[in-house]
Amino acid sequence: MGKTLFLSFLFGVLFFISGCSIHQTSSSNLGFVNHNTIETKLQRVSKEWKKTPYKLGGTTKKGADCSGFTQSVLLEFKAYIPRTTKMQLQSGKSVLRKNLRAGDLVFFKTGRGPNGMHVGIYLSKDKFIHLSTKGGAKEASLNNAYWKKRYIGARRYNLKVF
Repeated sequence: MGKTLFLSFLFGVLFFISGCSIHQTSSSNLGFVNHNTIETKLQRVSKEWKKTPYKLGGTTKKGADCSGFTQSVLLEFKAYIPRTTKMQLQSGKSVLRKNLRAGDLVFFKTGRGPNGMHVGIYLSKDKFIHLSTKGGAKEASLNNAYWKKRYIGARRYNLKVF
């Protein structure tokens, strides 16, 4: 009887300890997101898309449009977003320009493409990456005269960093 009680106690302690460590791990994943880590990963991913040709309707590194690029890149952060620029602008959480952080989508009214809009992914310090219609992922500034006058808003999606 004493041996059974001891084994039950030992099993209970092990179960409690493992439960605590699982809880700590999962809560740390749900807590603070390091936006420097997101920016670093975005810059790395941008380099992988540097030679991607612009292809309307495309979503891969063999050819993509701006919203296909943002959808594919955010998928690497386990963020499932709509396919089109218009739908991406209509979903997510609205963000003021002064509150932008790495991973937020930034939108522009360019007058080109099916809906006349363009989308990119914010990095930091007024910089963003986008898939250029001239081909390839490029870094640009929100303060550039072209982008500054065409900026229409931003959206935030929940990103996860692994």
